[in-house]
Amino acid sequence: MDRVDIKILGISGTPIKDGNCDKLVQVALKAAKELENDEIGKVDTEFLSLSGKKIAMCKHCQWCIENIQPCNIMDDVHEVYKKMENCDGLILGGPTWVNTLSPPLQNLFSRGRYYAFFTNKFRNKIVGALTVGFFGFGTGHSLDTIKNLIWPYNMISVAEASALSSTRALGQRPAYCKNGVFEDSQGIRQARIVGIKVSEIARMVKYATERGVVIPQDMQRTVTGGKVMPIEDRVFVEGVWREKKS
Repeated sequence: MDRVDIKILGISGTPIKDGNCDKLVQVALKAAKELENDEIGKVDTEFLSLSGKKIAMCKHCQWCIENIQPCNIMDDVHEVYKKMENCDGLILGGPTWVNTLSPPLQNLFSRGRYYAFFTNKFRNKIVGALTVGFFGFGTGHSLDTIKNLIWPYNMISVAEASALSSTRALGQRPAYCKNGVFEDSQGIRQARIVGIKVSEIARMVKYATERGVVIPQDMQRTVTGGKVMPIEDRVFVEGVWREKKS
């Protein structure tokens, strides 16, 4: 069997350092690492928390569109996107607040319009989605939001899981757990499955891609249906880049 080394990046979209979301993403990363062995290849993992990172929300100023370049706001978003480019699979986690996904991941993905509209850098990148909540309300909505965020980038969602950080996970009146998310044994089990699945499918996709089992370049499209092409082959018409007529 051919060896295929892969890298899995876990991003915890939370402002709370070492909190329940960080811990849940790390559980999934640890499980992903378990698919490493000498026969099939290495699984390098990296954990990145958005806690302490400066990531502004998109202002929709259109600069990235008009210039066909990454966002011109100089903050930590560029470091995060570079790490995303260099991995084979992603585990994305974000807390559920007020019945929906909390802002950090949404801010991060709002800033990537250049990548979504003009590149295939994230095409077929494998993603697992995680969320953690106190009551459990809205966790399904949060997972759907993560999947909707990655769709414009042509990423592939393969697994998802949610966990609770209160005694509601134990069938009791909601109150803070001493060990937080770790007391939701079913949620932890499902998070591990997410990590394993991301690792498994990321290796399969990389194996196929390295052997040319992909559609031809001229058939690959961005979310808008457009081709990836040099700027000199485009013309900006009424706020939209279009292919030049020959």
